[in-house]
Amino acid sequence: MTFHARSIVEFGHFLNRVADSLMNGKPLRTPLELIREQFGAYAAVLVIEDRLRTGETYYAFTEINEQMIDAAGVALARPAQLAYLSERCQPMSATYVPADDTARYTLWVFRDRADAKFDDDAASVCEILVSQLARGVETSWRMGATEVERRLYSDVMDKLYVGVVILDHSGKIVRASDAATRLLEARDGLQIQGNKLRATSAKEDRDFQTAVKAAMQSTADDEGTKSRGLSLTKQSGSRNLGVIVRPIRGSKDNAAAANSAVAIYIRDPEASLEVEGDLVRQLFDLTPAEAAVARRLTAGLSLEDAATSLDISRNTARAHLRSIFSKSGITRQTELVRLVLNSAVILGHGPRQAA
Repeated sequence: MTFHARSIVEFGHFLNRVADSLMNGKPLRTPLELIREQFGAYAAVLVIEDRLRTGETYYAFTEINEQMIDAAGVALARPAQLAYLSERCQPMSATYVPADDTARYTLWVFRDRADAKFDDDAASVCEILVSQLARGVETSWRMGATEVERRLYSDVMDKLYVGVVILDHSGKIVRASDAATRLLEARDGLQIQGNKLRATSAKEDRDFQTAVKAAMQSTADDEGTKSRGLSLTKQSGSRNLGVIVRPIRGSKDNAAAANSAVAIYIRDPEASLEVEGDLVRQLFDLTPAEAAVARRLTAGLSLEDAATSLDISRNTARAHLRSIFSKSGITRQTELVRLVLNSAVILGHGPRQAA
């Protein structure tokens, strides 16, 4: 394959197809197949030596129309398949090592020995392609790691029953967490109108919009973080929503976050966190019966109500409570509630809406 000056546009289109297949989450076999076709080759292989993350070597092959087996008829391992192709075919390869030396990428292209020889132009294109593949793989890994982090953080916020809404520089909603979506769908204190957040009370909405505009201005001026807290009335008559309006600092200088200007945190005081019995038992070294009592006290029940809920006597519940106090080094029921709710146990179970 040779790209002349007059076909530079064609080469650009080809590179774009390779890049698109990498960025769209396609298997590595897809861009390798494009490369194989472009070179008129029999096979293409990418070898990735991951020196930082796992220390392992990965092989991606295009589809091969023959079985590569040993004398016993067993399929060859990937390194042996690469050696098999090198012996049977005409090989060409290029290697790319990132500046941080965390990995090594080698692109192999194989033609039948009877086909035209790879020339210097083909070797140069191979070097360009291996660097393109390497950058695509690295970007894909970073994007994957970022998405995992986002999901984990979002999951923690949902477990704490804190809704998060991100607004752009025009006040439109860019993203809303699952907890925020549930709260907004109720249209009780805060709602979505025209892809913007609005307080359901007209008077309170004026204050809310003022707070959002001030946060946007703070972001635009690159001032220090200035958060504003608001209490929004719920038409249902239950306790008010708690809302924090916070500018997102540094979003102007980050291309990935440039469209994110303001974060809205929403907390419904009517939501109660349900702690998981097994985690209470494991974290505080309690018996199953003691953990059951601790769970109900944490949920706001009195000792009498907890005993009734568990169908045990008040004296039995009191004995469990004394044992919990002894194991936890506390002396009061209020301390127990604070101890449990401030522990990691609340991260092990999703929130529930209070009845």
